Amino acid sequence: MYRVLYRKYRPRVFADVVGQPQVTDTLKNELKSGRIAHAYLFTGSRGTGKTTCSKILAKAVNCLDLKNGDPCGKCDICRGLDNGSIMDVVEIDAASNNGVDDIRMLREEADFTPANTKYRVYIIDEVHMLSIGAFNALLKTLEEPPEHVIFILATTEVHKLPATIMSRCQRFDFHRISPQDISDRLKYVCSEEKIEIDDNASLLIAGIADGAMRDALSLLDQCMGHSGRITEEIVRRTAGLSDKSSLLSITDAFISNDVSGAINIIDELYKNSKDMARLCSELVEHFRAMMLIKTMKQSKEFLVMSENDYEKTKQQSEAVKLSYIIGVIDILQSAYDRMLHGVNRRIEMEMTAVKLCSENKSVDISAIEARISAVESSLSAIRSDPSVLAASQHKAAAPSPPVKRPSSEEMERLRKDAVPMTQWQDVIEDIKKYSRTVAAGFEGSTAYISGRYVLVDSPNDICFELLRKPAQRDKMRDSIKRVTGMEYKLGRYSYPDEPKSEDTLSKFVADLKSAGVSVEEINKK
Repeated sequence: MYRVLYRKYRPRVFADVVGQPQVTDTLKNELKSGRIAHAYLFTGSRGTGKTTCSKILAKAVNCLDLKNGDPCGKCDICRGLDNGSIMDVVEIDAASNNGVDDIRMLREEADFTPANTKYRVYIIDEVHMLSIGAFNALLKTLEEPPEHVIFILATTEVHKLPATIMSRCQRFDFHRISPQDISDRLKYVCSEEKIEIDDNASLLIAGIADGAMRDALSLLDQCMGHSGRITEEIVRRTAGLSDKSSLLSITDAFISNDVSGAINIIDELYKNSKDMARLCSELVEHFRAMMLIKTMKQSKEFLVMSENDYEKTKQQSEAVKLSYIIGVIDILQSAYDRMLHGVNRRIEMEMTAVKLCSENKSVDISAIEARISAVESSLSAIRSDPSVLAASQHKAAAPSPPVKRPSSEEMERLRKDAVPMTQWQDVIEDIKKYSRTVAAGFEGSTAYISGRYVLVDSPNDICFELLRKPAQRDKMRDSIKRVTGMEYKLGRYSYPDEPKSEDTLSKFVADLKSAGVSVEEINKK
């Protein structure tokens, strides 16, 4: 009977375990020195080697001829455990044996000495699935087990385990395996199977596996059914991925605002049975790569792609601003969430493409309305009280300022100690959750932190008009607290003494014209 690759090439000694030296080295040292714990807890994501190391450890503690901390694989105990003739190592699936009665039966069996080995080993997989009653039944035995019993608990969700259980185990955390380690292992397996595999194909499989060796070997197993030589194209076709050129082309369409080109690519992929949610997810990953290239000097080590694809992605990232890339990721993730909630995926993908292709040229109506509202409020105040105009020209305090203006000495001290607030854009993004219109009013603003103050600065007075409203100030402080976890007072970074050289309303009208708004629309407003 054919054995799948992840079973056929399951490591039999610690030295063969890929990417987990922090676990294997420690276990080998403990075995060599004879310091064997009575309970172990193996945690980590799927496919990282928890069950494999559990089996090796169970064999090593009973091996008659230990070789540098590894089981010899040749003694009667090792062979008996491999062929199943020795029953002193018990594997339990806690997902289907999670009741109190199952654990009580285990406790009764644990009292009996092993028939053939030195230790009776219980491997409890997915231990977080045990019920509260089962955990309580296991607790006493785990705390003071018989000298001939060793427990090995494995779980992917360690946060679900009671603290009383974790405190009685020696814990080992399994990390996601790096793409390069997975790629090297895949090449070794292919050489053993007399199969050729391209470097780009092995790296692509490693990227899809997301740190799980078992997933990588399972996908390799599928690819081997196509051809005696595994290429990147075969991997993409087997995994249902878009061709990299399609992702690059649709990104070019977004950047150049080519709606027709983007829709044609989506239509072609849809006709080839491409899942639109998967396409959306791949685009998110592609723009993530652009973001990392844009912000990091050594970004390549964080990305799994060929040299040619890296250069093309780098060119695309250099053609746009970082804010654009982050905005695209945000829009794509929102579209992906809607796709998972039952909307027509093709229509959603097409709508998103149209939006992204138009994003750079479109006028943000909500921002315009916020600025118009601020100007109209100022005009109303001027009509009702002409003295407001003179006060505004000389930058006197508004009728209800956002915060009490500090003294000149205090202001000088605050400015001297102020540092740029790196999370200011995150605060604005948080404001968007309740009002995109209000958030648009803070476009182009910056902020500084000085002691317990957040000092806001802006090239226009729109954001200060908004902050004069008590309700808006409270919401701003709430947003700052959610982002930073701290409470701050709000202030203005500077209070210019000289009047502006350009009238606010005239500048605003000029901005509207440059944004493409017609004179008729301006007059109508």
